[in-house]
Amino acid sequence: MTKNIYLDHAATTPVDRDVMSAAMPFYSDVFYNASSLHACGQRAAAAVEHAREQCASAINARANEVYFTSGGTESINWAMSVADRTNKKRVIVSAIEHDAAIACAEALASRGFEVIYVKPTCGGTIAPDALEKVIDDNTALVCVMTVNNITGAIQPIKELCGIAHRYGALFFTDAVQAVNSMELDVKDSGVDMLAVSGHKFYAPKGVGFLYVKNDVRTDLDPLMRGGEQEKGKRAGTVDVPSVVAMGKAIEKAHAYISEYNAHAILVGEKFLNSLKYGDIIRCDNKTSDIMSVVFDGINGGRLAVALSCAGLCCSVGSACSAGSATPPRTLLEMGVKNADCAIRFSFGKHTSLNQASIAARTVNAVVKKLCGK
Repeated sequence: MTKNIYLDHAATTPVDRDVMSAAMPFYSDVFYNASSLHACGQRAAAAVEHAREQCASAINARANEVYFTSGGTESINWAMSVADRTNKKRVIVSAIEHDAAIACAEALASRGFEVIYVKPTCGGTIAPDALEKVIDDNTALVCVMTVNNITGAIQPIKELCGIAHRYGALFFTDAVQAVNSMELDVKDSGVDMLAVSGHKFYAPKGVGFLYVKNDVRTDLDPLMRGGEQEKGKRAGTVDVPSVVAMGKAIEKAHAYISEYNAHAILVGEKFLNSLKYGDIIRCDNKTSDIMSVVFDGINGGRLAVALSCAGLCCSVGSACSAGSATPPRTLLEMGVKNADCAIRFSFGKHTSLNQASIAARTVNAVVKKLCGK
């Protein structure tokens, strides 16, 4: 029986040892409140600002454009609330967004916004001409994720952002799944807001950030009130150890993108070459660390449980929608047949070639047993 092979890195990653080491002093020796004016508090504050600079540098932003949050969901909610500060009443969202963005869009619709969902191509991407067909001067916000969390499809963010700006709309991208595998450059892409979550790139759970272009800052309502933290935009005592950890993690992830991608390609190829069953979902342009595979005739939930019993950890989709009886929205919108028979495998920097081979053989054995082959 396979034991403890983890192929669900798109759900969360382990905390890197270097990242943990960077954070540990701020749990004990430098435990101070970063908002305190005394010398001890300022040591913590300096660490927070260093982490802010690390996060900003990784996406080519200014440090004062980075706002720390509890993670991707909070960042998404905060970013999409900017639509309420405009006089425009149309919001455009890709149909393959994370559940958090879809829920925010539904909330905007309940407040009188016209929400338009743009469907992807069969290759999993949002085509620029599809956005052109629905955008107008009354559009407040366009929301398209950078990398899809189910298929790994990379979206043409720069082109889509350019279209949004031609119509005077703000552009927000959820880049939660992109940090390990892509160079993120907010100056080059032109995005107005960008969300990141630390636990996707070997930092702890419960910490993330929202990039907000300085020109957009005044349009962003305070997320929480009651203190001057985060330039008065998000009150509450800063989680110094987690912020320090995220700064170290994103700096390290940014430095090793090429190595990460090269490793992910080798691991993915090893896995697929050893896999006897299933049809991989092809995308026009995708990362190498995420793949979804359809196993005709086997419910994805049932297969995921059987694989877990065999010691292989994978998923049917986003961890945030675990327990749902509905197949992943992304696959349905792409027109994937038998989307309810899909499994997502996602590799990490510590996934070995041997693990990939054993994992594929485990899938083969479980599928064969379930199908009675």
